[in-house]
Amino acid sequence: MKPTTLLLIFLTLLAMPLTGIAQSFDLTSDLSEIKVDELSDSQIRQFVREAENRGLSEAELESEAINRGMPYSEIQKLRSRIEELEATDEAAEERERTEREAAAETPRPDRPAEPGVELGMFGRDLFRTDGLTFEPSLNIPTPKNYVLAPGDEILIDIWGASQQNYRVTVRPGGYIQLENLGNIQVNGLTIEEATSLIVSRLSTIYSGLTSPEPNTFAHVSLGDVRSIKVTITGESHMPGTYTLPSLATAFNALYLSGGPGSNGSFRDIRIIRNNEVVASIDLYDFLTGGDMENNIRLEDEDMIFVGTYKNRVRLEGEVKRPAIYELRDGQTLDQLIDYAGGFNERAYTHRLKIIRKTDKSQEILDVESNMFDSVTMRSGDEVEVGAVLDRFENLVTIQGAVFRPGRFAHRDGMTLTSLVELADGLREDVFMQRASIYREQENRRTQVISVDLNRIYDGDAEDPQLQPHDLVSISSIFELEEDLTVQIQGHVREGGTFPYTQDITLGELIREAGGLRESASLARVEVARRISDPEATSPGEQTAETFSFPLSGDLELEDEAASFELNPFDIVFVRRSPDYYTQELVTIQGEVAFPGTYAIERKGERITDLIRRAGGLTDEAYLEGASLQRQTELTGVAGDGMRFVGADFPALWEDPESRENLRLMEGDIIEIPQELQTVSLSGALQFPVTTRYREGMSLRNYVAEAGGFAENADKKRVYVRYANGTSDRPRSFLGIRSHPDVKPGAEIVVPAKPERE
Repeated sequence: MKPTTLLLIFLTLLAMPLTGIAQSFDLTSDLSEIKVDELSDSQIRQFVREAENRGLSEAELESEAINRGMPYSEIQKLRSRIEELEATDEAAEERERTEREAAAETPRPDRPAEPGVELGMFGRDLFRTDGLTFEPSLNIPTPKNYVLAPGDEILIDIWGASQQNYRVTVRPGGYIQLENLGNIQVNGLTIEEATSLIVSRLSTIYSGLTSPEPNTFAHVSLGDVRSIKVTITGESHMPGTYTLPSLATAFNALYLSGGPGSNGSFRDIRIIRNNEVVASIDLYDFLTGGDMENNIRLEDEDMIFVGTYKNRVRLEGEVKRPAIYELRDGQTLDQLIDYAGGFNERAYTHRLKIIRKTDKSQEILDVESNMFDSVTMRSGDEVEVGAVLDRFENLVTIQGAVFRPGRFAHRDGMTLTSLVELADGLREDVFMQRASIYREQENRRTQVISVDLNRIYDGDAEDPQLQPHDLVSISSIFELEEDLTVQIQGHVREGGTFPYTQDITLGELIREAGGLRESASLARVEVARRISDPEATSPGEQTAETFSFPLSGDLELEDEAASFELNPFDIVFVRRSPDYYTQELVTIQGEVAFPGTYAIERKGERITDLIRRAGGLTDEAYLEGASLQRQTELTGVAGDGMRFVGADFPALWEDPESRENLRLMEGDIIEIPQELQTVSLSGALQFPVTTRYREGMSLRNYVAEAGGFAENADKKRVYVRYANGTSDRPRSFLGIRSHPDVKPGAEIVVPAKPERE
């Protein structure tokens, strides 16, 4: 055992004087009264778990334990108990690991496991479920047959003419001591016998207990119970010696030990007392019937022996509890099914399959239902309970143009018309010329039998007899027609394709399309009709027939166009009125009297027209910096964007008839700034800056103010971008290089050379 673990246990005991143990033992704040022998294995395990997150130095902890009065002998006992439990737990873990590895390595070529399905041992969950406990209840009336022994606490209450309370413990000699009464021997007596003896002795002091008219009364009960040691051996999951309250039963001990192990028997568990078997437990009596008759109360030094299983069989498939079951010698198949809770609702119960091991190989047994109670199961048998076929023995089906299509029970002598009658008859849209009966042959191929309903109902043809599994299909006239539609396109609210109905008119179709839009032209509506000649042998020249006519806006029934009847597959075109316009908006900003958004009044309206409508230019207007932006979509450029359109505003203002005076388009933005006083420099320069504009200053001088070109500057591609959106670059003629003028608001851009690989 690890020393740190023991010290942590001490710390837990020190920190929990009124909890944990104090719930079962009468402890004070010191540890002088702790009796390690009275602690159960489960209590010590609980202390180990609760002490994991605590810690002190060993010297500090031992010193504190001794100061609190814990005897050193009890410290040694606690150390021994923890060592035993750790050894037992480690052995159990090793055994479980070995079992898991062996199960994983065992091949089953004859029985491939279904993915995700693993049969467990029936009853094992009883001892492996978290949260389930079989700890004995100490808050119950004292059983009359409880046998007293040293360590038991007896409570004696006296009331009436006299009042007194005694709380005494049976001494190691088997007696209790009462004041003025001496020793009373109770060892080996039941609580009922001890009560009679104690009351008899008390009556020598309290005469009112036995007088003809008693006025004093006494009650004897059990207080804290003693601890007993029980040894669990054999094929237990965790064999060993366990400390339990004396009220514990065999089931309490089995639960603490984890129940039968991997080779343990659920049917052969024996309680041995003084070398004699005093009870035998078959857990199946409890698991299947709730019978706890042999769940006897344990006594000190009892031994529980878990035998080795003899017969195990697998039961899987359509039963309520598929599992591995342990059977006694001679038990039959029907008893196995009873243990499994019987068949479920999908089980095929006429015949079951048993896979049985022989001396050399395996064999399959097919067991009829009348033999279930006579087939004796053997160890290693595997029983499969299959599901019923997803198939009806007496099914006929009818579908199509009847009022109640569906599945019906086949009856002897059933005919097609009798099945139609069960389906509440034929619908009005039935196609009488032909119906079909689909029949499955013995080789599982499907035969199709065609019948003429007209002749059958007229009596000119025999009413065909139906067989189980026949499918009768009766068509509707609509099923045999192509889906008939009409279309409407153009300036209606919800154009599209609509189902064709008999006698539908143009006005009705427009109504179904939500009516006309405000932009629709009433002057001419066009209908295009397809041309079809099913008996033609060569193509004709005409590909469509068209109809055009004016339309009234209110779609009156008397209107010739609105009452025009449509044919299937007609397409209606509602055109846009040629004199319908939506407002097209442009914006002018900056140095005009009334900047803002304006609607274009007429076709051909130009820039100067808009400036005049905006109240003309202010005194601060700088036309050389004025710009026009227009919504354009450039090839190769994703999406729409605003682009500068080069326009010479001084020229167009001076001569409105010049080509610079562009026509306005929707979305145009005209910006007329104040006179600009700066020049910006950007790109591959030492210090890109914005500097003051100086008339006549050259491009090179502006570059010098930015610290000059950077090392990666592409001097041949320098250009100037003016405030109106236009740009210019240096030019060379006969070796003479000229630079563009720099104007107020301009930007000098120096591109960088591309990086080389």
